Amino acid sequence: MHSVSSQTETFTDVSDRMNKLKDELKELQDSLGKKAFIPENILNDTQMKALTGFTKERFSCVYSFLNVEEDLQTGNFCKRPVDIFFLFLVKLRTGISNKFLSVLFEISDSTVSRYFTFVTTVLYEKLKLLHIFPSKSKVVESMPRQFYSENRDCRVIVDCTEFPIQKPNSPAEQHK
Repeated sequence: MHSVSSQTETFTDVSDRMNKLKDELKELQDSLGKKAFIPENILNDTQMKALTGFTKERFSCVYSFLNVEEDLQTGNFCKRPVDIFFLFLVKLRTGISNKFLSVLFEISDSTVSRYFTFVTTVLYEKLKLLHIFPSKSKVVESMPRQFYSENRDCRVIVDCTEFPIQKPNSPAEQHK
């Protein structure tokens, strides 16, 4: 049997042990953070460009310019706004399935769908007022002469690129 005096630790001993545990916790948190599929963990511009179409710097600039952080916080989501925007761009750039994105981002595929729909809505509201088509005089000015001579009324050439989409299971979500 131990005496009471031998079982007690000094305040310094307890404090030292607590600091050591805090350091271990910090190391574990840092280790976990490095494994997450988030923009900060993308190693270089080549990888970021393959995933989003932007370099790391351009990604940050576009995110800041669009000023969507506050809008994306209103959705009451479990991910940070920048991660939701990152997910949106990865989906847009790669066309990978919601199921695959759900594995990468460690969320359900229905949550991936909700995030994508929400960001699409936010960006639509932000960008709908932009004038994306130049004036007729600007179009005529930059159009090749031979093309203009045969197509005087042409203002826009629409590229009909197709993007594969997934239909949400929920009928309410399908109407959006």
